Amino acid sequence: MILSVSLMALCFTVCSQTRYFEFRQPFNNTTTSFIVATSDNSLINEVLYDITLPVAQRRFISGNVINGHGGFNHDGTVWYTWHYIPNEWQLTVSNVEYCDGISSLIGSNPALIAGETIYFCPWESYPFQEVDNPGLSVDELNTNIQTTLYPNPAANKVHFLWSGTENLAIKVYNITGQKIFTTLISKQNNEIDITNLSVGLYFVHMSSGNEKGIEKLIVQH
Repeated sequence: MILSVSLMALCFTVCSQTRYFEFRQPFNNTTTSFIVATSDNSLINEVLYDITLPVAQRRFISGNVINGHGGFNHDGTVWYTWHYIPNEWQLTVSNVEYCDGISSLIGSNPALIAGETIYFCPWESYPFQEVDNPGLSVDELNTNIQTTLYPNPAANKVHFLWSGTENLAIKVYNITGQKIFTTLISKQNNEIDITNLSVGLYFVHMSSGNEKGIEKLIVQH
């Protein structure tokens, strides 16, 4: 019975793991890219299959987008101010480009979504590759602070160790990009209480002086 429960817990952790994929799209003689997230195993398998196909045979993306980068959406150098809502997008064999009046210009004109959830279906978009650490792959947010947060996964409290001498400013975001809370900790009081956080994946943004970094935190009560 104990073994059965352990296997079920392992499956919940692994089978429901959020995974990230880079999509690319030809636009004005250049190629833009953005990152999406999902924990839907069927969709993950669909994307992984499409990546094995020639680009011309890969399907397009369509789904609901909302303000905020969600902790993962960027083009390699710049964080976007919008993202596809995890598990609220899908692959389609055709797109009409304009959905809710929004075209591919959303990348350069994020104000178009005006804080509302809209349906976005960029023409010629295609899955390019899986991304392991979307929060750490943007040039402007490359980690230049040595940090350790433990335990991870965590249930009640998280402790921090960092290389800087100044206090550590912490901002915690959920998977949709919503800021959950901010706090400031010191070397003497180096923990935060997460008992009020729901089970799931979070992004912890940290800064100390001119140093900054971002880490993923899994909450499991």
